[in-house]
Amino acid sequence: MKGKIHFEEVQSFVGTWIWYVLLGTTVFVLGAVPVAALFQPVDTTEALIGTVISVLTFSGVIFLFATSKLYVTIDDSRIYYRFPPFVSKEKYFSQEDVQEMQLRKYHPIREYGGYGYRLRFRSGRVMNVAGNMGLQLVLKNGKKVLIGTQKPDSMRTAISRLQENWQMNG
Repeated sequence: MKGKIHFEEVQSFVGTWIWYVLLGTTVFVLGAVPVAALFQPVDTTEALIGTVISVLTFSGVIFLFATSKLYVTIDDSRIYYRFPPFVSKEKYFSQEDVQEMQLRKYHPIREYGGYGYRLRFRSGRVMNVAGNMGLQLVLKNGKKVLIGTQKPDSMRTAISRLQENWQMNG
């Protein structure tokens, strides 16, 4: 059960530069299929199959990006997160899990290979949508987790309260 909530954030890919690149690419590719068919006669069955595959693929990717949201909540004792469809059930980190934590600036592409839900051998797991600020956790089992945020000042305040509670209860 959650205690007093100090921070809540819901992040979505919709409205980010990644969203616009995805939509632009989709329009270009799906528009190119019928234009190419006009200039180069092909078997209509092959063209239809190619179009259907393209539409289904791009529709699936757009649906994935449109429905993916990163939920982060910090209360008196825990950091909660979920990132459907990758992490659909809410999970949390408590004092028993965390060795170190700090809000930090990071390089999404260089450190993690981009945005979304990613696993990297050296830098650990990341859940981010946009930007370059996140909560870096080093867990007691040695694993690293970074949770991106678009509200670093509010998160910093919540993390300070959480750390104070952990010191009082530790």
